[in-house]
Amino acid sequence: MFKRMETIKLKSQLFIFICISAAIIILIQIVYLSWFEQINQRNYSEFLKDTLKQIELKAVSFSTDIDTIANIIAFNDLTYQFVNTQDIDGRLKLKNSMQVMIESIMLSNKNINDVIVTDLDMIHIGAYRREDFAVLNEVKRRYKEGRLQLDRPAHYVFDSTENDKPFYVCVARSFSTSDNRTNGEFITVVIYNTDSFVNIVSSIQPNDNSLFMLADASGNIIASNRKDAAVNKHWGQAAMFNDHPDGYIGGTGDGKSLAYQRTVRNLDWRVIGAIPDIEIGKDLSALKQFGIVTGIIVVIVLLGFGLMINRSIMRPIVRMAHFMKSIGPNYSTRRLDIRNENEISLLARVMNKMLDNIDEMTREVMDSRENLYQAELAKKHAQFLAFQSQVNPHFLYNTLDCIRSIALARDVAEIFEMTTAMAKIFRYSIKENNHVRVADELGCIQDYFKIIQIRQSNRFALAYDIDDEVMELTIPRMILQPIVENAVFHGLEQKKGPGSLSIQGFMSPDGSLMFEIADDGKGMPPDVLDMLRSKLVAWDPMEGTQVITEKKSIGLMNIDRRIKLLHGFRYGISIASSQQEGTKVSIKLPVMSKNRN
Repeated sequence: MFKRMETIKLKSQLFIFICISAAIIILIQIVYLSWFEQINQRNYSEFLKDTLKQIELKAVSFSTDIDTIANIIAFNDLTYQFVNTQDIDGRLKLKNSMQVMIESIMLSNKNINDVIVTDLDMIHIGAYRREDFAVLNEVKRRYKEGRLQLDRPAHYVFDSTENDKPFYVCVARSFSTSDNRTNGEFITVVIYNTDSFVNIVSSIQPNDNSLFMLADASGNIIASNRKDAAVNKHWGQAAMFNDHPDGYIGGTGDGKSLAYQRTVRNLDWRVIGAIPDIEIGKDLSALKQFGIVTGIIVVIVLLGFGLMINRSIMRPIVRMAHFMKSIGPNYSTRRLDIRNENEISLLARVMNKMLDNIDEMTREVMDSRENLYQAELAKKHAQFLAFQSQVNPHFLYNTLDCIRSIALARDVAEIFEMTTAMAKIFRYSIKENNHVRVADELGCIQDYFKIIQIRQSNRFALAYDIDDEVMELTIPRMILQPIVENAVFHGLEQKKGPGSLSIQGFMSPDGSLMFEIADDGKGMPPDVLDMLRSKLVAWDPMEGTQVITEKKSIGLMNIDRRIKLLHGFRYGISIASSQQEGTKVSIKLPVMSKNRN
């Protein structure tokens, strides 16, 4: 990609850079808004759940109080004596006492409308109003049909024939009489109201459009903080027909509305909470506007920078390129005219001066061909000597030794350590022996790592675990060091912060010598790893050696091919890597004697 970019014109590169920058800014804004929207929705969701849980707990406490009252009236001494007393005068006195007890309980709890103790035949203690007898008739009908749950206090919703408000009833079994002439079973009926929940639910007003409501087992709205009957009916029906009594019951509109419900188990009531998308989106609207304005400003600034760079840098460079391309035999009469007051104008002046010098040199060359010929011979000879000194390894080693001595004399520890390590590496690399001990190769790696630690301010750590028997075995020279260098350059140096590199050497169960070099660096993407593995597997030495252009592949591919050419296709390297976690290179070699060269 970068090589392809190098072939594109500068103006196009600048345009691509601006477009990519703008796209990145827009993408960041989108990601940020999406992230904030998720957090906002999660907060609203938690608020809904917590509020519904509080209402549910109040309803559970309410039902527990009703159950307790029903049990107190059903199972107390007065009720027991009344049920088991056959004397009419005694029963009359006990009935009056029970009525006093019932009235005191009703006065202590405003949620209780009436309390009735009945045998579902002739005795109805506490029943005075027409509504009481309507409830008793419904209880009696259900009792005969076997639809009353009497093993514990049970709650029912009875429809009213005279008004739209239903009856809320708690029925509990009481004592049974020992008289065999009658049915003998008494039942306590508590008729209660739900007015206390109206204030509780209506007081919950987090915003204008949020809904919190309480519905009974028949779908009747007990309490709601919204006065819109259609809205209440919609969510009441949604809760009734939902398969999941607890949890999310769906949204409306674009799907961003939140609606949850909880079930009060012993009452079979539904606590419903809903926040429409318009309320959730209110918190985002200002942020979206800010993001859009910020994005537009940044894009405008980028365009301004682009225009400024194009005018002050790109346009003069293009003029210089066209000028250089158009220079022909008449270069001595043409000069570049750029009036900017920056480095580009300096380049133009230097270029003009260079052309002046070329013009002057050309005249001198035309005046003295013989001198030019002699100068050319001297130049060739000097180049030959320079080349000879460059390829002379002893000259380079002596130069490094000289630099090291100067560093030692001037107390420059870093240069001394680097040149010492570099001299050792260089001397090791030009040894006559093609095979060396594992200990010698490890020493070369340690010298290389000293240089890396100085260059990287000691942010990397090197650890090795090599068996003692492996340290004295023989391996091809410079077979591990390039892999370590590859791990440092492509793995550790590409990540921020500290890094570590480990080297393990051991004998494998099949008798081979194994090395594992692992780093916790950047790692490789899966496609790059697959490409490397396929190249390692598919290489055939009979087809010749293909030139490798990818820098990441050069060291690993060359080492693998070198091992295979020396020892056969049983041996070589294998690679395992995870992106952002690190890379491990395994090297498999034959066991060779110590005396091999």
